[in-house]
Formats: sequence, C-alpha cells, structure tokens
Amino acid sequence: MEILIVDDDLISRRFLQKAIKDLGYSVVSAENGLQALDIIQKNQIKFVIADWMMPVLDGVELCRKIRLLNDSGYIYFILLTGKDKKEDIVQGLDSGADDYITKPFDREELRVRVMTGMRILDLEKRLEDLACIDPLMQISNRRYFHQAMERIHDRACRYSEGYGAIMCDMDYFKKYNDMYGHIQGDNILKAVAEALKKTLRLSDEIFRYGGEEIIIILPEQDINDTMIAAERVVKSVESLRIEHKASEFGIVTISCGITAFDKKTDLGSKWVSVVDRADKALYRAKSAGRNRVNT
Repeated sequence: MEILIVDDDLISRRFLQKAIKDLGYSVVSAENGLQALDIIQKNQIKFVIADWMMPVLDGVELCRKIRLLNDSGYIYFILLTGKDKKEDIVQGLDSGADDYITKPFDREELRVRVMTGMRILDLEKRLEDLACIDPLMQISNRRYFHQAMERIHDRACRYSEGYGAIMCDMDYFKKYNDMYGHIQGDNILKAVAEALKKTLRLSDEIFRYGGEEIIIILPEQDINDTMIAAERVVKSVESLRIEHKASEFGIVTISCGITAFDKKTDLGSKWVSVVDRADKALYRAKSAGRNRVNT
C-alpha cells in the first residue's frame, strides 16, 4: 500500500519518508494540503500522514476536505503535530483524523500506529468486499455496479477518456437449467465468471448484472478495443466445451453487445445511456443467432 506524506518542511518530510519505507511501504509525498488533495483525487490513496502546521492548507483543513470526498473510499488519516495539549488533540481528532503522533516522533510509536491503521483498512476492505461481491460468481454485484459506474463515468468526462462496455448473456440458460438442474446451472455461472476473469485485464471490471447477465467495463478503451475484448470473451466460454444439449451449438455459449463511451460525442451524457446502448446491442446479437458479438 502507498502512504501519502504531507509536510512543508523538506527535512522532516524526508525523515518521515525514510521511516515509512523502512517499514516496507511505498511513499508518495506532497508539500501542502492542496497538492495532497490533487494526489488523492488522481490516485488510490488510502493512508495519509500529514503535518498540522502547513501553509496554503494545513493538516486539519486537509482532513476535513478529505472527509467530504465521496468517491475515494475510506482514507485513514494520521495527524503529525508538535501540539500536545489536550484541547489541541481533541481539535485534531474532531476534524476527522483517526490518530495523531506528536513531533518529534518515535520510530517505534510510528510503526505501531501505522500497523493499527493498516489493520483498520484491511477490515474495511473485507467488509466492503462482502457488500460488493456476488457470493455465487465471485465478481462484483449489481449494487456495486452503480457506484463503480458513477466513478468510471465521472473520470472519463473529467479527463476526456473513453471506456468500453460489454453486456453479456448466457445463451439458452433457462433451457440449461430445465435440462441439467439449477445446481449445475450455478456451477456453469461460476465457471464462466472464472473464465472471464482469466481473459480480461486486471484493470477491467466485471459485474453480475442480473441472473445470467454480466456487464464488463473496460477503462480507457475505444470501440475497436472493446470489440477485440468481447470476441475473446465469446471464445473463452466456447473453449470450456461444457455440454448443452438444449442449445443448437451443443455447448454453453455467450452473446455480447458492445458500445463505448466516446470522449468527443458522449461528454455531458449519463452512464445509463452507455449501458442502454450495450443492452440494445446484446439484443441484436441474440436476434442475429447468438454466440457472437454485436454493436
């Protein structure tokens, strides 16, 4: 995990950087609160250690602004301060800080407090995973899909980036359940989800959209890249060679509808319109004979 250190004093900042690196963590640094906010909004920062007294934006105000962010997840915040009066400590914690360390800091105290923060972040992640992961397919669920799309779409609009969307549906899945039973049907869903995870990039996001429907979001990809990825998805399911006697193909297959957010024509639109296009493309793929990709 990367820890963000915020301190306007170069010597103090470097000393703290070395101490954190010695604990085995990566470090990124900022000279003031405004720089830190910019780094947090552009990166997946989950841990901040910030000096209280800084120009431009001090540590307490930085902490307050971080707590107002809605799309960054929980960020563990340690306030580094030379103040040690009870009222100062209360003020710092009241701003939203999780912990504080007085200056000059003790290396062993720093280690223990960082470890405490890491345990809390790990617990938060496990709880988040339980809320966001579909228990059967072990991919993200519909609930998390809406949260993720707000983030992905907002970033695409803000930085003029594209992204692809693939709407997938198992072919003749109801017939499969009727012939082989729902338990075997669940096994097929798990096998297909696993095949997709192996086929796609780590940066791509996979969601169970509902029933046997899956939607895949591919950050920073255009329509051509999305088509190539969708064709790999279709082939990956075919390659499982799972028997499906109720299908005209004789094996389990999948159909995909694709679209892409275009930074030139889609700016100002809502993400639901992108998903709707992918959904309509999926309908065309099924109407054209299934086991294929359509735009």
